[in-house]
Amino acid sequence: MKKKSVNLLLAAALGSLLFSAPAFAQDNPGNGGWTLTEAIEYAQKNNLQVKQTRVGRDLNAIDLKQARYDRLPDLNGGGGYSFNAGSYQNPVDFSLSTENSQTANFQASSNLPLFMGFQQTNLIKQYGLDLQASEQDILAIQNDITLQVITSYLNVLFSEELIKTAELQRSTSQKQLDRTRLLYKAGSVAEIAVLDLESQLATDELDIINAQNQRDIARLSLIQLLNLENEQARTFEIIIPDVPEPDEAPVVANPTMVYDIAAQTQPGVKAADFRVLSADKALDVARGAYYPRVSLGAGFSTRYIKGGQRLISVETISGRNPQTFYLGQTGDAAQTYYLPFSVEKGVFETSNIVDQFQDNVNKYVGINLSIPVFNGFLARNNVQRAKLGQQNAKLNADIERNQLRQTIEQAYVDALAAQRKYAAAKQQVTALEKNYKNAELRLNSGVINTVDFFVITNNYRTAQSNLIQAKYEYTFKLKVLDFYQGKEITL
Repeated sequence: MKKKSVNLLLAAALGSLLFSAPAFAQDNPGNGGWTLTEAIEYAQKNNLQVKQTRVGRDLNAIDLKQARYDRLPDLNGGGGYSFNAGSYQNPVDFSLSTENSQTANFQASSNLPLFMGFQQTNLIKQYGLDLQASEQDILAIQNDITLQVITSYLNVLFSEELIKTAELQRSTSQKQLDRTRLLYKAGSVAEIAVLDLESQLATDELDIINAQNQRDIARLSLIQLLNLENEQARTFEIIIPDVPEPDEAPVVANPTMVYDIAAQTQPGVKAADFRVLSADKALDVARGAYYPRVSLGAGFSTRYIKGGQRLISVETISGRNPQTFYLGQTGDAAQTYYLPFSVEKGVFETSNIVDQFQDNVNKYVGINLSIPVFNGFLARNNVQRAKLGQQNAKLNADIERNQLRQTIEQAYVDALAAQRKYAAAKQQVTALEKNYKNAELRLNSGVINTVDFFVITNNYRTAQSNLIQAKYEYTFKLKVLDFYQGKEITL
């Protein structure tokens, strides 16, 4: 079997084997060999690209959670301690002092947004849509990884089949060579027949080596997709499933109908639609910057100074003060009177830090209003950016749908072509099989030479490859159409 036919067959078999593996997974994947289902399920959980997509989903979940928390009031506190030398203002009684002193302060504040132009509400909705889009991204990347696993799995599978085919051909060539050597010794055939078969045997040996190398490369690719290491990688083997012959019934799926169903179910389309809705909310968030903002604020502060005085009581001091008055026309007649007085005097003591913090508490509460007047066209430009992002999201959704439509239409056309090709190839194999068996008998009898026999053999092998290729192509394309319709995939 030629390398070109092998590659075509491998590509054609891509989808058929996806549905032929057992629909169960062992608790210990790979115990006794990996089925295709086990490989897909394992890759969907352990592939690095899938894990990276899940990290993106988790980041979106955190963004949504934070947007919800931003509606809660904040609370911030702070404090300080300093040593003062020289002239400074007492932070407690605001008097000027030149004595060395130590001071401390503590404050806390809280702010609650009351109205922000509906930005926070729209931001929560936007992040919620982004989270839903990222969930669909995980499903989409799992679909991509599934196709990659199928491709690598089939590469391993077909390489093993190619090795068997090449070994069988080598065995056949060896038998023919042994028989031809006997005929040559008996003088029934010319030496050229022996040389031709020896050349064919060497070619068969090379085909085996090439198939083994292809198998090893494909096996490594699948191991890397599964992210296997150490013992799992060294003992990795696959289980070969049975692929039945396809049904020869005509293709009845309408591509338009298939597309209408797929457009509502495929994760890539859903993710694009969620991002369109997210872009709409992003525009609402940007427009919210035009509105005024209202918030409620509250806080308190207190302070301390080393050596600070605290009023503990008030004393009343009373008595009489002498007052002298000068009388007479010349003002030389002095008269002294004793006038009563009463004075209240505070009694202070040095207070500790706890008492001063309690005595010097300052509390406040208020409403803050911020009206945007001019901000260098920042809000306007952000709105323009959001509109462009909205247009881009819609274009991406259209592109996603267009690619889906093209994939379905191509699968439909390919299924029709594969159906016609399968019917023609089946007739060709039936005709060439009789010619091959007849040529083999004539070669053994020495009626025809090896060159003519090789021509007939190659034609027969090519027809067999075309038949198998058409079978896999036809089955795969039909299953693709069934998959996009949401039907249960069975063989």
